[in-house]
Amino acid sequence: MNVLMTSVGRRVKLIEYFVQEWGSDGKIIAVDCDPTAPALFAAHHRQIVPRIDDPDYVQALEQICLRYDIRAVLSLIDPELGVLAAHAEQFSRLGVQAVVSRTDVVDLCLDKKATCDFLRDHGLPCIPTYTLEEARAALACGELAYPLLAKPRKGSASLGLVRIESGAELAALAQKTEELIVQPFLQAEEYGVDGYADLVTGELTTLFTRKKIRMRAGETDRSLAIRDERLTSLAASLVSVLPLRGPFDIDCFLLGDQYVISEINPRFGGGYPHAHESGVNAVAALFRNLRKEASKPNVGDYEAGTIMLKYDQVMLVHSSRLAGEEM
Repeated sequence: MNVLMTSVGRRVKLIEYFVQEWGSDGKIIAVDCDPTAPALFAAHHRQIVPRIDDPDYVQALEQICLRYDIRAVLSLIDPELGVLAAHAEQFSRLGVQAVVSRTDVVDLCLDKKATCDFLRDHGLPCIPTYTLEEARAALACGELAYPLLAKPRKGSASLGLVRIESGAELAALAQKTEELIVQPFLQAEEYGVDGYADLVTGELTTLFTRKKIRMRAGETDRSLAIRDERLTSLAASLVSVLPLRGPFDIDCFLLGDQYVISEINPRFGGGYPHAHESGVNAVAALFRNLRKEASKPNVGDYEAGTIMLKYDQVMLVHSSRLAGEEM
C-alpha cells in the first residue's frame, strides 16, 4: 500500500495525514523538484525529481514506483494532473493507480474558459468568463463594465491576476504571449468546497463547505465551516454531470442569494485540513478505495462554526539531507 505523492511543496500537514492514516499498512514517498520543499521531510521516504515539464519526468516517477513497490500516485498541483492522467494507463501496467480524473476532465478544469462554458451548458451558475475579444464586445454592448479581472486561462495558485480599470489597460494585455481570460471584478464573499468522489463507485463520498476568511498566495489561510444546503446542492449537481474522481475542491462566490462556481480543482485543495480536522476524512476514503473497497457516502457530517487558523512552523534539516533521497 505504498503511495507516491508528487509536487508536495509546502503541504506538510497533508503528508502527515497520509502517514497517520496509513499507519503500518504502507509507506508514503514524497517527491519534488525542489530539495528544500518542506513536505518532503514529513514522508517516510523522499526523492528529488526533475521538473514536471522535463522529458524524463515520467520515467523518473516510474523508476520510483518500481523501487518502492508503489500502489498509487497522486499530485498536489494543477499543472501536473494532466501529466498523470495522460500516463494513467502506463502507470497501470506497473500495478500503480493514478489517483486522478480522466484527461478530458482534468483539461476542462484547468481551462477557465472551458470550465465556464461547461457549467453554462449544464445550467450551473458560474462567473462569466470571456476571451479578450469577447470581453471587448461585452464592454461595447454594456454586458460588462470596469473594473475587470484578467488571469491566465490555464493558470493556478492565483498567479498572474491583474485588475483592469480601463480600455488602455485591457489593450495592453493583448500584447502578452500568454492566453488570458477576463471576468468581472467581484466584491463578494468567497467559499470553498472540499469533496471526494469514490474511485470505485463514482459517488460523492464526502463534502465539506467553508467560508474563506483570508487567503495567502491563492490558498485558504483561514476559514469558517458552514452548512448551507444551497452550496451543498450546487456541489452535488456538479459531480452529477462532471465525472470527478478522488479528491477535489471547488471555489465559489456568493452573489446576492446565489452561489456561483469560480474554479474546480480535481485534487486535494489547500483548505482541506479544515475538513480533515473536522472529521471529514477523504484520506481514509482514498485508503479504502486503494484496497478495492467502496466508501459509504457521508456528506455534511461535521460541525459548523469551527474556524481553521493556519500558522507557520519551522523545521531544521542538515544541508547534507538536501542531496537527494532518504532511505
